[in-house]
Amino acid sequence: MIVLSLSSVAAFKVMAERVYYKDLRKYVLAGDRIPPALKARDGKQVSIVGYMIPFDSVDKINRFILLQAQFMGCFHVPPPQPNEVVLVDMGSKTANYSETPLLVTGTFQIKKTYEEDFLISVFTIRNAVVKAAKGNEVEMDGLPANFHLSEF
Repeated sequence: MIVLSLSSVAAFKVMAERVYYKDLRKYVLAGDRIPPALKARDGKQVSIVGYMIPFDSVDKINRFILLQAQFMGCFHVPPPQPNEVVLVDMGSKTANYSETPLLVTGTFQIKKTYEEDFLISVFTIRNAVVKAAKGNEVEMDGLPANFHLSEF
């Protein structure tokens, strides 16, 4: 369960453009070729739907990875590429772990993020607010060819 304060809910009234993983994948890592449509969103309010992958805790999380599909972080599935991962930074706000899809809204930033010398993401959403997503908001189209939901 995710609990949001009244001030957090008010943040959703800011018009945020929806971003999709199929568009994030268009960032070509070799040569850092950023599509103009993504570059235009840098520093703007966006929303994206995905699944939370916490770093080290399931309570009072303020920083986590957001993936398009729930099982993309499993050890038996090829790992997502940095252009398929969104680092979510909630600032001083926190949420508890959720297995359900989340709608994340905040300031979109194109910036390489490394953890222990590994590039984990080229996208960050800062000052993020999270809430439960509706089933029809989940983006399941365009999953990598080597990812098969039917196996689960």
